[in-house]
Amino acid sequence: MKRKSDEERAFDETLAQIILARRSQLNLSQLFISIQSGVSRTTIGKWERGVKTPITFDLYNVLKILYDNPSDFWDDFHKSFEKNVSSIREAADKKKYIDYFEQTSKKRHL
Repeated sequence: MKRKSDEERAFDETLAQIILARRSQLNLSQLFISIQSGVSRTTIGKWERGVKTPITFDLYNVLKILYDNPSDFWDDFHKSFEKNVSSIREAADKKKYIDYFEQTSKKRHL
């Protein structure tokens, strides 16, 4: 199995936070969401813990229950994800710069 990148883990964690918060805000149980969406309660729990990434069809069916307009989820998600992933991207950019600097300095010494 492919190991998830830091950004992929941040994606799953952000998704988990938003789905759990929205479900709690609406005072809906995992069982209710499961029955209404056709997605198992166990699967919804895994999403909310960030241990499983949902498939698109299942996610859409859950979002139809949690939001009047499922696209509202993506507005919430985008804001949170970009905030959560900014430090990861910043660190990756620094590493790329350091790697580039090290490679160019080695070439100069040859």
